[in-house]
Amino acid sequence: MDDTTTALLPPSSPPPRAPGVSVDSYEPKGMSREAFQLLPRKQQKRLMKQELWDARADEFKEKQRQKNRDNRRRRKQRVREGEIAPRRKAEEQVRTGHRFVIDMDFDEKMSETEVKSMCSQVQRCYAANRQASHRVDLHVTQLHGRCRQRFDSALAQHSGWSREHIVIEDKEYPELFPSESLVYLTADSPNVIETLDETKVYVIGGIVDKNRYPGLTLEKAERQGIAHGQLPIGRYVQMSTRKVMTVNQIFEMLLRFVEVPDWKQAFLDVIPARKLDNE
Repeated sequence: MDDTTTALLPPSSPPPRAPGVSVDSYEPKGMSREAFQLLPRKQQKRLMKQELWDARADEFKEKQRQKNRDNRRRRKQRVREGEIAPRRKAEEQVRTGHRFVIDMDFDEKMSETEVKSMCSQVQRCYAANRQASHRVDLHVTQLHGRCRQRFDSALAQHSGWSREHIVIEDKEYPELFPSESLVYLTADSPNVIETLDETKVYVIGGIVDKNRYPGLTLEKAERQGIAHGQLPIGRYVQMSTRKVMTVNQIFEMLLRFVEVPDWKQAFLDVIPARKLDNE
């Protein structure tokens, strides 16, 4: 991930309770001890851990800020030593006419952990577009619910992200682009994308679903009456697993194809080796 977009992410769960503190002896804030004892045991533990985490949040965030500063210093050193390339400024990039959308209209179908992962994937898409030699127009639509809350808290720095590299919208993509220009990218589509048409707007479903909702994005595209298609992964590389990628992997493959353009090269450059069938 781009160091400049590293968030002050809280841990996946609150830190362990302090030594000597147990649910039976805990004195909650904002409610009486009697009311606390009437709660289910699982809810008692969750409330206690959250209150203990809140008490240590500032300390944790300062540690994260220091970690971010150290990461930036290390990256500058690697650039000076020629180990990695410096970040490109917008004026140093070639702006193409390609347009992509991350559709975030799946908030209610994800767990808390999946919401955090999805938001981090959007963050990686922004970083990839900043670093690319050929940048594209990237839109995030229907950012609402817990994803919006996460962007407004742990990812609050998104307000400073360059609109040349990402535009975040509350609206749905049919409100922003003509329906005839939209193409929903879904592995469930029988149609195969041969190339990327600059007159089209390609939509990526912003969901981490662990294969729980097969056909979800295809059904949405058909319900909206818009075109759909899948990337030609199977034509160029053999997968050892189902052809389902993270949102940032899909975007990075598309971005790489815009730069190359060569589907096989784009796939091999992005798909993790563990997902490839090398036999």
